[in-house]
Amino acid sequence: MSTAPPKTLAESPPPPSIQPFTTQPWPDTLAAQTSKPDTLLEPPVQIGDHESTLIELYFAKFHHAHPILVPKLTYCSLPLPNSLRAVIRFIGSILAGNMESEQYKLEAMYALKQDLTWTPYRVQGLLLFSIALHSINEQAQAQTYLSNAVDLANVLGMNRYSFAAQHGEGNPMLEESFRRTWWELFFIDGMFAALQQRSWFRCNTVELKAGLPCEDPIFLAGTGFPTAPTLSQFDNRVFEDEDINFSSYCYRTEAVRILARVLAIAEDPDVEKDEFTAVDNALAGWKYHLPPCKADIARTVNAGEPDELMFQAHLIINNATIMLHLPRTNLRSIHPLTAETTCCPWSRPLAPTFTEHNHLMKVTAASQGLSDLAALRSNHDHTPFLACGLIMGSLVQLSICSLHASHCITQHRERVMLMIGVLKALGRVWPLAQLGLSQVRTYAKEVLQRPSDTMAAPLPSEPILATPLNGDTNGESQEDFTQIDISWMDDLLQQPTLGHQPPDGNLSYDAFMNL
Repeated sequence: MSTAPPKTLAESPPPPSIQPFTTQPWPDTLAAQTSKPDTLLEPPVQIGDHESTLIELYFAKFHHAHPILVPKLTYCSLPLPNSLRAVIRFIGSILAGNMESEQYKLEAMYALKQDLTWTPYRVQGLLLFSIALHSINEQAQAQTYLSNAVDLANVLGMNRYSFAAQHGEGNPMLEESFRRTWWELFFIDGMFAALQQRSWFRCNTVELKAGLPCEDPIFLAGTGFPTAPTLSQFDNRVFEDEDINFSSYCYRTEAVRILARVLAIAEDPDVEKDEFTAVDNALAGWKYHLPPCKADIARTVNAGEPDELMFQAHLIINNATIMLHLPRTNLRSIHPLTAETTCCPWSRPLAPTFTEHNHLMKVTAASQGLSDLAALRSNHDHTPFLACGLIMGSLVQLSICSLHASHCITQHRERVMLMIGVLKALGRVWPLAQLGLSQVRTYAKEVLQRPSDTMAAPLPSEPILATPLNGDTNGESQEDFTQIDISWMDDLLQQPTLGHQPPDGNLSYDAFMNL
């Protein structure tokens, strides 16, 4: 992980006076950083006019997962820049499984290179393009485009409360779109930081003053927009006598803010126990401050559809829990968690802050939470970032499989089987998920094809983690991980999965691996 965030944002100039926007050239770095600069010198060949179909696919299968653009009818009526439209066509081509997707990608790259204006529309194009590149596993370029989006958003001052009203042209739908763009950028910047094991991300180094988004039904209707609440108002809700309902966007944003706190200490071997406990409490307490209408993810809907943003919020909390606790368990030393995989650049082992039993229990529960989310899938299309959560959850479950008693292997196998099934479904659309599926299957074969009498083989006689942080046992004797009684897992793993009945435990191994 990188060491520390910049003390100021001096690397970016202050927001310029733009009335309302400028066509002044933006100091572009894309051409210099792309791996194939020659392909950007000329527009790509004409590939046919399928724009209406690609727009339909974008709004039907992608928009609800990253709902920053104005609704489809408004989108089609606005004079939006070609660079943004080219990105939408590219994402639509991925969703279509179109063999010409590479050409649409080059078209989008060229359009973004040519568009050097300072506008929030360009921020939207850069941001959405970075998500699309991540979904096809072009991680280096995805980070390049995201960095450009963050640069431009910071210069424009999109993090300011007044930005949306000043530049929304008196259109409340545009104002809402710009607010959503900032908070989506905050979310994606945080997710990329987590995947790259960075201890901070740039969107979290500026004042978070942008108004919080409203619920999707209001945005879709285009009327009845409430005054955008502030982050302080959202934080203070916990002190009110009655529940105050905020949008799903707000709760996902809170999850990302907790993730930021996890990133800051997850790999710090010298973190104070009180600070670690505070972050751990924030993770554990997040769900208790959800209003009843959003507390049960299996029943939560928004605009008549499964609530994708609350789904993502739970995904973030479970992933962050694993990131915080996994390095402080000996589980990290067990194959397959010793290998580098897509979305999971595992951290080095650290001394436990509590007992290893405590850390292991929380990692196990969080990986179970990820499989619970997988069980909720329907025809509803999810963010490509779901693939990373499922890869992480699968590898944790497989590692638990390696140390747990053989009579509970079925419980772990069924969870892995479920997550493999969802990865397979995602892999039909997102190449990133397809690659992750291949990696998880490889490790599943190695773990689950072992003879049953070796499944509970003891860990190395010299555990990597023998002493808790700073030698503080908090009055508890330090446990030898090889002697830990993990029978508690039996009860944990017997808990019913949300909205899911596990497959028949007698399913053959061959049938499982050929899902």
